[in-house]
Formats: sequence, C-alpha cells, structure tokens
Amino acid sequence: MTTSIRYWEDMELGKMEESAETFTLTAQAIKEFAGQWDPFPPHIDEAVAARTPIGQLFAAGVHLLSIIIRLSHTIPHEETSSIAARGWDQVRFHRPAVVGDILRAQVTHLERKEDHRPERGVIVTRFELRNQHDQVVLSFFNNVVMLRRPVVPA
Repeated sequence: MTTSIRYWEDMELGKMEESAETFTLTAQAIKEFAGQWDPFPPHIDEAVAARTPIGQLFAAGVHLLSIIIRLSHTIPHEETSSIAARGWDQVRFHRPAVVGDILRAQVTHLERKEDHRPERGVIVTRFELRNQHDQVVLSFFNNVVMLRRPVVPA
C-alpha cells in the first residue's frame, strides 16, 4: 500500500479546515492545567476570578495554546512532508475562554515561502481557536518547514 504525501507545493492555499473534535472547558480542566503550569489566581480560584472584569474562572493562555494544538491534530488530512515548526507569529488572545465554552480549531494555509535550502519551503498557516458562538478566542500564524517535491531526473 502506498501512502500519498503532501509536499510544500501540494498545500492548498486559502482553504479553511476545521478540527474533527471539540473541547469543552470545565472548571476542573482549567484549575488542573493552571495549577501545574500557570497558577495565576483567577485561573485557579473561582472567588478571585469573580472579582475580575471577566467575572468567572477563565483559562490560561498557555492552556488555550495547548488546546488548539491538540485539536489541530484532529483535522483529517493526508500525511505531509512537514519537518518542524519555525515559529509562531502574532499570537493574540482575542477574548477569554470560560467554563462551558466549546472550542474548535480552524486552520487556513495562507502562503508559501521559499527557504534558504532549495529542498525545503515554509507554509504559513493561520490558526484560530473559536468558541461555540463562532468567536475567535485565540489566533496566530504558524510557520512550518516542509520538504519540497523531489526532482525526478529526466
């Protein structure tokens, strides 16, 4: 059985893809993540969170980044020639994510960039984490290094 691999040249630009799964934020998930990785009081204590402008427990930004990455891996696609992430640009937290929010990931490949190595290229992809109201909670641009299609000698 042969597997089709998508190379840098094969990535369809402008097509939005969505995660096959969603993630529902619970108080327990928010507190557990924040307790270990970002123990800011409004992420772990409902009484403190109630006194903030948000008025309730809300997820840490690093928690939301973890959620979007996990959800992005549920987007159905063929195997790709991705090598590594080069970095994230313009990471933005647009609104808080609170208990009960149902989150999903959307990705759109926007641009192909040449790499300094001729056998590689970079795909720029916009990642968005959206809630059940279709509001953007988090967004960033991911720059992924991919192999280019091998040149077959004539």
